[in-house]
Amino acid sequence: MRVWGVFFALWCLLTPAVFPATERSPHELYDAIKALRIDPSNVYRIAPANHIQLRRGDAVLSFDEGTLTFFSPLDEQITGAVFSGRGHVLAAPRDPVEKQQMGRFLGAPVLDQQFINGYLRFTDDTAGELLRQFRAANLAAQTDASVGAQWDSAVTQLNPSYTLRILYDRLSPNPKPCFYAGLEGAATGPFDVVLDAQRDEQFLLGQVHKTGGKTFYDVWTSHRVPDSPVLPPAFRALHYSIETTISSNNSLDATASVRLRAQTGTERVLAFQLSRALTIDSLTGEHGESLPFFQNEGMSLQERSARGSDYLDVVLPQTPAGGQEFTLHFHYRGDVIQAAGNGVLFVGARESWYPHLGDSAEFSSYDFLLRWPRKLRLIATGSKLEEHEEGEFRAGHWKTDKPMSVAGFNLGEYVSDSVASGAYSIEVYANRELEEDLQKRLSPPGASAFPFPPARFGSPATGRLVEPPAPSPKPADALKQLGKEIDSSIRFYETFSGPFPFHNLNVSPIPGTFGQGWPSLLYVSTYSFLSSEAQQRAGLSAASQEHFTELVPYHEVAHQWWGNVVAWSSYRDQWIDEAIANYLAVLFADTKKNPDHTLHVWLTRYRQQLAEKLPGATEAAGDIGALTLGTRLNSSKSPNAYEEIIYSKGSWIIHMLREMLRQPGTRNPDARFTALLKSLVTKYAYRPLSTDDLQHEVEAVMTPGMDLEGGRSMEWFFEEWVRGTGIPHYRVEFTAHHTEKGYQIRGKLFQTGVPRSFVASVALYSGGAGHGALLGTVVAAGPETSFHFVAPNLPRKIVIDPQMTLLCTSE
Repeated sequence: MRVWGVFFALWCLLTPAVFPATERSPHELYDAIKALRIDPSNVYRIAPANHIQLRRGDAVLSFDEGTLTFFSPLDEQITGAVFSGRGHVLAAPRDPVEKQQMGRFLGAPVLDQQFINGYLRFTDDTAGELLRQFRAANLAAQTDASVGAQWDSAVTQLNPSYTLRILYDRLSPNPKPCFYAGLEGAATGPFDVVLDAQRDEQFLLGQVHKTGGKTFYDVWTSHRVPDSPVLPPAFRALHYSIETTISSNNSLDATASVRLRAQTGTERVLAFQLSRALTIDSLTGEHGESLPFFQNEGMSLQERSARGSDYLDVVLPQTPAGGQEFTLHFHYRGDVIQAAGNGVLFVGARESWYPHLGDSAEFSSYDFLLRWPRKLRLIATGSKLEEHEEGEFRAGHWKTDKPMSVAGFNLGEYVSDSVASGAYSIEVYANRELEEDLQKRLSPPGASAFPFPPARFGSPATGRLVEPPAPSPKPADALKQLGKEIDSSIRFYETFSGPFPFHNLNVSPIPGTFGQGWPSLLYVSTYSFLSSEAQQRAGLSAASQEHFTELVPYHEVAHQWWGNVVAWSSYRDQWIDEAIANYLAVLFADTKKNPDHTLHVWLTRYRQQLAEKLPGATEAAGDIGALTLGTRLNSSKSPNAYEEIIYSKGSWIIHMLREMLRQPGTRNPDARFTALLKSLVTKYAYRPLSTDDLQHEVEAVMTPGMDLEGGRSMEWFFEEWVRGTGIPHYRVEFTAHHTEKGYQIRGKLFQTGVPRSFVASVALYSGGAGHGALLGTVVAAGPETSFHFVAPNLPRKIVIDPQMTLLCTSE
């Protein structure tokens, strides 16, 4: 699983626009923009009769009464203003998903609120627009030194967050204006209004919210402006060449050369992902010339750790022409390898240990050399060409056989076991000891202070036998079995997804309760290396034990196809890879024939998880938001909703598609479903698969029974299940009368918990006498749908969808 950040501060750093040419260097410009303060001689007093408004995206900002003061200009350009007084903002998104989120955070699908203060920064014509309105209202600038004193502290604190955004406007030859308003709402407190032409979704409303000791950015709405152009990436990384040395204290010193191509010929600023824990020593161009860059400007390492960003912004000397290729050279160092105690290490900045350009759907080739302390073993993505000793170090050379969207490594005092399996090999690694935190959880209090002999002994006081504490489990004990199971999962997945896409797969442990599937490299939670007894001692519930044992490793194996071959670009489409990977893992668990881990058991748990409210929650997980919200599902109102919804509801959606495509009674009932998945892997290899793409591919193979609304469209399904919320609840009422042809069954199917427009195909079975016989299928449309069947036997009751083909609850 990869994670997408939603904090506006990161979005804002990626956006260039244009201003007049200047003699200043980029860093001089940065300092000048950061130092800007409000101009006490450019103060305007607004009265209600003046009707001063700004329309930005879906928002209308009205400055009803108060004082608006502009920033001092820089090269005759005004880039900000502040407001104190009484204002009003009105915004109403049009998209149903966004309306639902607005309603969830604000209590209504409309933002209709007064504000008392506002901090505005912009690179559009906001200053000109306001000045024209002031002139029309016969308002003249006044001088008021007290305004500066009132705002100086706040402006000093806020300016650094928007300085880079304004700087890029001065540097880029291709203007993409942005507007930001930080408003102090009378009801909600501070919130943001954003309209930024460089963002994929230009319009945003949201706010920072702290709860439970954590800070969230709650996105009330984020969406594209109608008819706005889709902007291609300005640059593409073609090849990464990386040389890294890991010292004995686990610090990293590295050089990276990145070959790039200018795609559009319109930009000169590149935004790389690079961990805030790494410091750039030098950055040069193709001919050795030093290039200006920005990396958490003005922050100490401690400040960077607390509030910095994982971005590095590079300014080219000029805008390269479209199609031009060039190379940037980076030298950097820092600490991205963390110690978990007992000799256990792991890479913390797995996505940003090198300067990385692009999203999860931008693939490149990699060639890297790594040096590390000889006592450790190191594994990495790609194919290892060779490994040798260099004094107190070991060195290895890795290269990619196929394009990858990300590269990574892991290291530790590992033991390993291998599985050779035809076209690919599997190597499973484990730490010799458990990480310190897990070791403590497994050790009873005071156990280390009481010396137990190696065998049983009697207590002199009681005469009873006393058991010494159980020995600490060794992760390496699971190597062979885990390797065999992973090999079995690959063979199973090949049936649905085609040949394994890499020559090798390295499986490595990582502390914590998560896993990640990098190309040819898995990071798997230590819990997955433990026996069920040890997991129980560590405090895992029965459901959590099954999760780490039956799903986590194999979910990450499935990502070798779904995520590392078929990719996603927008956060709104990440659910597809996660859902398919998880559903395949559940199907693999079903093959083990454990009655407690069958497909229906997992689906029942997922349904319960979606239908029930968590303690303290105001809504069930299934009502929180649509799958297309991605990581936006995590918020101050639902901190863990992404995992609660994406894996459970996503798996159900893939299951329902599979059930609709099934051909019972044939030699291969899953032939159509399997063909769909294989075609997706082939057609979308090394490029993104969007939700719209998936709908189109499903429509290409849909059966007549799936066409509930006509026109060979699956719009109904994707609107209800992917972009919608809620789980339908059904109950049935019926009467039965005996006739010459059998029993005439007439009744009504009642549907609640979903919108009136919700449609679904619901299978009804007889209960009692003739138990298990299919009576028929009802297309439920609206709160109440009548049905009529003829059955050979009298049903004592009617059972709703006992075969679990539909995500629903019933009476």
